[in-house]
Amino acid sequence: MKFIRRISAILFCTIAVACASAEQKAASVYKTSCAQCHGATGEADTPAGKAFNARSLKSPEALKMSDEEMLALTKKGKGKMPAWEEVLTDDQLKDVIAYKIGRASCRERV
Repeated sequence: MKFIRRISAILFCTIAVACASAEQKAASVYKTSCAQCHGATGEADTPAGKAFNARSLKSPEALKMSDEEMLALTKKGKGKMPAWEEVLTDDQLKDVIAYKIGRASCRERV
């Protein structure tokens, strides 16, 4: 019984560390690649966001998008939003979406 508890504790800690690491990486990618237009909060309230008429990541339209739609939009771009498929990997894009919009928890992908 003690063995099972120890293994469970080790697994929990490993997952927690992996999730924290993934979130830090996603935060870094968001800050360097997305925040200029979408802002630190995702509200698109930056000068660049206003100039390009960027969509708030908290808008009803953005929140209604499926994971696949959001990923396709970030990969291919739309309107004045550039395509990111040549710059960021699918995993990076998925992590940023999960980080900023709360699409999928890290635990679901670990």
